[in-house]
Amino acid sequence: MMVSDVKSPGHLIVLVGPAGVGKSTISRKLAEKMHLKYIVSATTRKRTPKDAEGKIYEFLEPEAFFKKLENGEFLEYASVWDEYYGTPKHPTLDYLRAGEDVLLEIDVQGALQVRFQYPDALMIFVMPPDEQALLQRLRERGRDTEESIQKRFRGAKREIWMAKGSRAFDDMIFNDDINRAVEEISRLIRQKKSPGGI
Repeated sequence: MMVSDVKSPGHLIVLVGPAGVGKSTISRKLAEKMHLKYIVSATTRKRTPKDAEGKIYEFLEPEAFFKKLENGEFLEYASVWDEYYGTPKHPTLDYLRAGEDVLLEIDVQGALQVRFQYPDALMIFVMPPDEQALLQRLRERGRDTEESIQKRFRGAKREIWMAKGSRAFDDMIFNDDINRAVEEISRLIRQKKSPGGI
């Protein structure tokens, strides 16, 4: 009996959480620890000096972004703070077909689109330890005015309510300690990949 060379598809892992919760740090550590293919999101927002330290983006002019959107080139997209963000279908789907596990770090709006299209995706929402910790982290980023920080803080609370109310997430992980959060998410990924999965 011949053994098939056809690989089973990879797993789609979706990490979501409000600004300032530590998603980018968790994503980097997870991708390295679990050998995940991290997908770079596209955005219409302008590049800032702080971008070198945080999440990696493909920066597009609005016209280029909407052209890709019209051509169906995004797996998901969302409007956040008057800017647009999207996950490219390629290489995402190419990696999955090749049996690679893929990590997306996206917004709640986009995550709900992914859940609808890919019900088997592992969806994890990263929670702050508490509201005060989140507010402090937003201030420590040093990117925004106090008015903007308060606006983002209110938006973060809305995202948490939306995530809880949607019931779209497989688990909610508190990021009170980055290494513990990474280990807990790694355990969920291993569980998902095991026979029977989550």
